[in-house]
Amino acid sequence: MNSPPSTRGLAPEMRALQRRQLDGWLSALPALDPPRTGWIRTIRDALGMSLAQLGRRLGVSPQSVLSLEQRELEETISVGKLREAADAMGCELRVVFLPRTSLEEAVREQATRQARAERQRLLHTMRLEAQDDGVDAVLDEQRAIDAWMTTRSRRLWD
Repeated sequence: MNSPPSTRGLAPEMRALQRRQLDGWLSALPALDPPRTGWIRTIRDALGMSLAQLGRRLGVSPQSVLSLEQRELEETISVGKLREAADAMGCELRVVFLPRTSLEEAVREQATRQARAERQRLLHTMRLEAQDDGVDAVLDEQRAIDAWMTTRSRRLWD
C-alpha cells in the first residue's frame, strides 16, 4: 500500500481534497485490536521463542524481556523498544493514528464549534449594546462554518 498523501503547506481547498484522500486511505486499513497479552508476548509465543532466547537477541536478561512485555501492557514502553523487540523477532513495527471519525468530520465539528462560539460572543456583545434586533437572521451558521473550514482554517484549532 502506498504512503498517505501529505497536506503540508497546501491551500485550504487542496488541504480539504488531501484530507478526503487521507480519509479514504485510512478507512482501507483493517481494524486490528492488540492481543490481550500484548504483541511482544503473542508473537514470541507464536514463534516458540522463550524469554531467554528473545533476551539473547535483544542483549538483555529474560527478566528484562518480561519487563518489556509488562510495560507494553501498561502502555509505558517506548516506540523504540517496541521496534527493537519487533526486529529481534523478525517483524516490523508500524505505528499509525486512526481517527475515531473521519478527518473531514473532525474538521467540520471543530469549525461548527468555532462558528457557534463566535456567534455567541457576537450576540452577547450586541445584546449588551441593545443592538440584537434581527441579528439572528443575519448570522448564517453554515456560512460561518464554511469560512472556518476555508479562509479561516489556519486558526481552526486555536
